[in-house]
Amino acid sequence: MQTRERRTDGRSDQRARRTAPRPDRALTFGIVGPADLVPRVAEVVEAAPALRALRLPYRQEQETARILREHADDVDAWLFTGVVPHAIAEAEGVVTLPARHVSYSGLTLLAALFRLGREGQDLTRISIDTLDPAEVSETLAEAGLAEDVARTMVYRREVRSRDVVAFHRQAREDEGATVAVTCLRSAYDVLRKEMLVVRLAPSPRDIRGAVDELALQTRNRHHSDAQVALGFVELERADPRLERDLGELGGAVVRIDAERYLLVTTRGPLERVTDDFRAAPFLERLAARHERVLVGLGIGRSAGEAAAHASRALARARAQGDVAAVLSAPHDADIVLTAVAAPEGSAPTDLGRLAQRLGMSRSTLLSLRQFLQSAQEGRVTATELAQAFSIQERSARRLLKRLERAGAAVPVGTLNEGQMGRPPVVYHVEL
Repeated sequence: MQTRERRTDGRSDQRARRTAPRPDRALTFGIVGPADLVPRVAEVVEAAPALRALRLPYRQEQETARILREHADDVDAWLFTGVVPHAIAEAEGVVTLPARHVSYSGLTLLAALFRLGREGQDLTRISIDTLDPAEVSETLAEAGLAEDVARTMVYRREVRSRDVVAFHRQAREDEGATVAVTCLRSAYDVLRKEMLVVRLAPSPRDIRGAVDELALQTRNRHHSDAQVALGFVELERADPRLERDLGELGGAVVRIDAERYLLVTTRGPLERVTDDFRAAPFLERLAARHERVLVGLGIGRSAGEAAAHASRALARARAQGDVAAVLSAPHDADIVLTAVAAPEGSAPTDLGRLAQRLGMSRSTLLSLRQFLQSAQEGRVTATELAQAFSIQERSARRLLKRLERAGAAVPVGTLNEGQMGRPPVVYHVEL
């Protein structure tokens, strides 16, 4: 790699801003689903300010992956009319943009049950495919029905339309199911000839909820892509292969002196490559060639702010040992990035190591672990955390975000309490 003239006049910062998408521009959502549902969802999208809809209907669910590959450059995000095409796209590995699907488990299912009851249909035994059993149970309770009236079938990648049809037939034969509720048009077309069947179509309210969440997710990603990220890399000698090793970050690498390099990129690529600020996959590759590899990464709204955070992160990396990478961002404690992501099903969290990464005390994490033992399935909101530890709710939200970045917390949904404003986010935390 040729040595480049060092510049500190912010030109790399300007380059990063030019290539990042504008957070305030109109967004185009690709609407993917069966031909009769795509227009319904697209109308809600087009009614929202600064949103456009590209209608991408299919004839069969198996066309989903092809549609996404062909139109990935035409949209900012994907909105699926239901969980089935979304699951297919995820399984095929073609979802590279923000994506959401319209949920049928809430008002959509509730409205269908209400119509059936008003028509005098027998709702003592129901078979329901595709939807999450826990969400179905909540909706049944809202409808005044017992939880055990429904037999449910969770959608999986290997499930085909014939499997869904067989499930409803078996429910009728084994348990005397009187009504079949399906999310698949192909299954509906077969079942309607032999039993009472209802095909769910998304309600406007559920569509609006998905649209709002997707717009927020996409805007946040665009905002992240517009933020500047800088990194300082210290090695014991020059390395002509460094630019290639850091190439996945999508930025520029500038040599400062014999042992130091400057990385210029944006937050979006950095966040994705590091698995939401959990691991630094390039660290292991560098450590194979160098006994001393120190990386300090900083994020900011300007090159100056990012550089200040990167300097702080590098100082902490030096204190970690000979091979370390640390990330520093506004309003967050420094995060020590691991060389590789933790494998699924690994051993219980090492609280000492996690505390070190988050800049917290082990006793705080231990108290949190004890609190989670009384929480249902380890699920908690910022409000519950704030009440349990007598801290401000914004502090609790910040703590959960830090745990999420460290891989110890995952957002699993929202809590609908009928209150004004955005519903609280529910996190599943494992410590």
